[in-house]
Order: sequence, then C-alpha cells, then structure tokens
Amino acid sequence: MKDVPLYPSKLGHKAQNRLESGGGRVDAVVIGSINVDLVVRVREMPGPGATVLAESARHQVGGKGANQAIAAARQGVRVRLIGALGTDAFAPMLKDSLAHAGIDISGVAEVPGPSGTALIFLEPCGQNRIVVIPGANAALSPESVERTLLATEAPRETAVMLQNEIPRDAVMAAIRAAHLRGWRVVWNVAPPSEVPAGVLRRGDVIAMNEVEAAQVTGREVSDERTAAEAAEAAEAMLARGAGLTIVTLGPKGVVATSARGTFHLPAWPVEVRDTTAAGDTWLGAFVAAWDGGEDVHEALRYATAAASLCVSRMGAADSIPARREVEAFLRSRPQGKFV
Repeated sequence: MKDVPLYPSKLGHKAQNRLESGGGRVDAVVIGSINVDLVVRVREMPGPGATVLAESARHQVGGKGANQAIAAARQGVRVRLIGALGTDAFAPMLKDSLAHAGIDISGVAEVPGPSGTALIFLEPCGQNRIVVIPGANAALSPESVERTLLATEAPRETAVMLQNEIPRDAVMAAIRAAHLRGWRVVWNVAPPSEVPAGVLRRGDVIAMNEVEAAQVTGREVSDERTAAEAAEAAEAMLARGAGLTIVTLGPKGVVATSARGTFHLPAWPVEVRDTTAAGDTWLGAFVAAWDGGEDVHEALRYATAAASLCVSRMGAADSIPARREVEAFLRSRPQGKFV
C-alpha cells in the first residue's frame, strides 16, 4: 500500500468539463433517501434510563441521497434525484431546498404519510449518533426506480449513486437499470449490507467508511492499524466485482484499491466541529471530480478537501462546500503530504 501525497488537485479534462457542464445535461443520478434531520446538540450522550438537557435543536435537509445530490450539485454538476417524500408539513421545505440547490427533482415521488426523518445527536467533539426513521423512503419501489432511471436522458459517462436507506429491492433494480444504460454504479454501502458477488461490474465503485467496511467484510478495522486493515477490507471487496473500492477513514484519510493497486491518501488536519454529512460530501465531490478513468488520485484529493471543509462547519447540507470553496482550500495548502 502506498501513501499518496496531497498535492493541490489538477483534474483531468473530462472531470473539468463535468464540473462546468451546466445547462440541461445530467452527469449524475442519485437514487436514495430524503430526510428531515432533527439535530440535537448535547454535552454528553444519555445512558440507559438517563435524561440530559440539549444545548440546541434544529431541523434541516438530510438523508444520504439528498446530501450526496447536494454535494455533487454544489460542485457544478447537473444532478437528478430519484426518491420519495411524504405528504407531511416537512415535504414542501425539503422539496424547495433541493430545487434551490439546483437539483432536478422531477424523479421525486409523493407518497401518503410522513417523510423520512433522522434524529442526530451531536457531541462536543463533533461526532454524531444517528437514528433514521425511513418514512416515505420505504415506499420507493423497484418498479418506479427502474422506470424513472431508464427514462432519464444522460450521457454514457453518467454515474448512478446509491445508498442503503431505501429498500433493498429498489437498490438492486437501480443497479440493473444502470447497467442496461451502460452507466457506472457508485454504491455507498451504508447502512451496511451484503454486496453479492457478480452484481457489480468492473467500472463500478463500492464506498464505505471504516465501520461499514468491518461489518460488510467481517474484517476488523481498529484504531491502531486503521489504514492497513482498511486496505485489507478494501482489497477483499474487489472480489465482489467492482473495479474500485473506497474506504473513508475520517481524520486518517481514505484508502482506495483497484486492479492497479492499493493506496492511502492522508487527510488534511482541520478543526472538527460537526461530522454530519461528511461522508456524503466526500462521495458527492468524488463523483463530480472523477471521469471514470484509471487515474483517480486527483478526484480523491478533491473529495478529501471537500470533506475537510464540511467537518469544519456546523450542519448537514448547510455545511457542504461549493466548488469555488474546495478549489480555494486546495490552493491555500502547500504541496506535500499531510499525516
């Protein structure tokens, strides 16, 4: 496993064109959850039977699907989101926020009942604990996903981003439909679930954090040997069929493995204020910056910079940086490797 220096990003022409595409072009389709997040700041997590007073609470747009769509859109990518909202009071706010972010929400269905909800408990160190209530997300059917995806007009270079906060059969239907169109799949296996061998193709990507990697592969990823053990888990996932496996490690960076080898990209040191949506920011920025070719190093650097900015801010969708902010962050960092 090689450590890759964190030089300022110089993206390839295809990726640069994607970031500047605009117009009616669709460069990424995100299929996933849309939630209203209730974020509660606490000084300490309550134990069994205990009660603690919160410092503050707020509602915001969330859900892994919505966060990843916003992250990609803020890099200048044209994004279509496929998902479901309820008929509750939160639905109009969620819809307006997504549309304001420049996301095509014509693929978002309305189903009777509540929208998805997430309870996020945020500790002073910036770490969070999350409980998700699926709501309308659970009503996303494989038939509607396949129909909407196959009707989407997009070029062959399009990436289809998936997560596991929607029904499993809808995820599988999306993979099949994406392959029919010749699009690459970027599957964020979160919450963790089995990745059957043969479902993915060589051009596809599996992405997880270190906790999810340990649960999916059954391989321990400890604090003492995080990068090395994450690399072992990433290499094990290649046997499932994907061409690229990524394991994000928070402040320790990211490990990526492909047929060309395994490498570790350290993270820039930043003051962590809130880790909510950091993984989604990383993945949305990565998809925006990667052209699907063999050299992924620059896209990994770009995504790591975006996530670094995200964790230094409060909020979920509100903390996701725009392209100009990511580029400024990269320009402000001297060349070299950070550990």
